[in-house]
Parts: sequence; C-alpha cells; structure tokens
Amino acid sequence: MLNHVPRVPPSTTLTLMSRQDYPGHADRPTAILRFRWPRAGWRDRLHGRGLARFAAGDLVGIVPPGASVPRYYSLASGTEDGFLEICVGRLPGGLCSTHLYGLQPGDTAQAFIRPNPGFALHGPRRAVVLIGAGTGVAPLAGFIRRNRRRTPMHLYYGGRNPSLDFFFEPEIRRWLDEQRLASVQTAFSRVPGGAYVQDALRRDATHLSALLQRGACVRVCGSRPMARGVAETLDDILGTLNSSVQQLKAKGRYAEDVF
Repeated sequence: MLNHVPRVPPSTTLTLMSRQDYPGHADRPTAILRFRWPRAGWRDRLHGRGLARFAAGDLVGIVPPGASVPRYYSLASGTEDGFLEICVGRLPGGLCSTHLYGLQPGDTAQAFIRPNPGFALHGPRRAVVLIGAGTGVAPLAGFIRRNRRRTPMHLYYGGRNPSLDFFFEPEIRRWLDEQRLASVQTAFSRVPGGAYVQDALRRDATHLSALLQRGACVRVCGSRPMARGVAETLDDILGTLNSSVQQLKAKGRYAEDVF
C-alpha cells in the first residue's frame, strides 16, 4: 500500500516580531502573532524563493518541526502592511497551534503562502458585511485595515466573553474612529444573556436587509457550524427580498472561509 505524502511548497523563515495574548478559555488560549515579512531580492524571485506577495484573506501554510503536513491560517494582513499577522488558538493536542503559540519574539517558523482568491476583497465599491466568530475575525480585520477608500464595512463578531476573547478590539475601536469600519455588532455566548453571532444578525435584520438589497457583499469566517448557522439566518432575512445565500454565492457576493 502506498502512503501519499503531500508536496509542500518551498518555505521561507518568518521571524516573530510581537505577540498579543488573550487568555481565551482554559482549553484554548489565543495569541495574535505578527511576523516580519522577509522581502525577497531579485535573485530569490528569479529562482522561486522567498515569500510570495499576499493579501488579507489569503492563507499562510505553517510547517511545524517534525511534521510533513502544513496547517493553514487566514491572514490578517497584506504585503503592503509590511508584516504577516495571524490569530492562533492553541488546540489541545494540536501540533502546529502548540508550536506557534509557544513562539516568543525572535523565534522563527517555516511558512509559505497559498492564495485564496475566492475569499479576497478587491477594492469593493459597495458595502461589505463581515461576519466572524473567534479567530475567524482575523481576515476580516485585515480587510478593514486595508479599507483606505472608506467603503462601508459592517462587522458582526461573535465570541465567548469580551474580557477574554474579543480579538483585535483596540484596532476595531480605532478603525471605527478612522471610518475604515462603519459599524460593529457583537455577541458573546458565555456572559449573562449570552448570544451568538447569528443572534446579532437577527437583531440587526432591518439594517442587513437594506444593505443586501443595495448589493452588499458578504464574507464569513469561522467554524463550519457557525457558518451553517449564519447561512440559515441570512436565508431567513434574504427570503423577504426573494433571494437566498445560494443566489448571492452564484453572483460572487457571498464567500466563506471555514475550518
């Protein structure tokens, strides 16, 4: 019997610049990791070495020591930002997440870029609805960070407890002040009267309906169960417009990055 070993593209050494830690919960502490982006010289580019250009929403493949299979993380930054940033929750028994979570500034990781063109946002002209839960907010934060045109972006964020896992909160508040972000609605499940991101969508159904009717596009990032719940909720809202999530997908207005 032949064992298939996936081919891993050539990797580049990333050096950790800084980390922002969140206690999360006992089973999953989390950190936002910011790596220095090693700019490739012309010789490296000629021979296919060095890290490819990337955009928020693309994926970085990390090969942990002793492993042959990479793990992929959604990028919260683009090449123009001058750094590579991801949000990593340490999973019990997770080889790659444990390796990454244990890194300290100055430590290194082996990585390569995998484009994710179906999820990318290329200078949208119409409003954007961004829906994420937990570490799934990372690429959405990257979209907002690069929103220099001040396109109306509306974030719906779900977590467990705002004091433990409201990732990118200082940046989100600043982006609101800078008008890179038009609005933010949150839902936290492990607080009195707890709710999920789907509840935030229902709570804002009138506003969402108006945005979608005017042609807004949607990006969803998080766990598969969350994405299913979000799609069901949006189908209810879109039903009043004689539309559906499937129709938005067919028009290129709806994309998911799920894990």
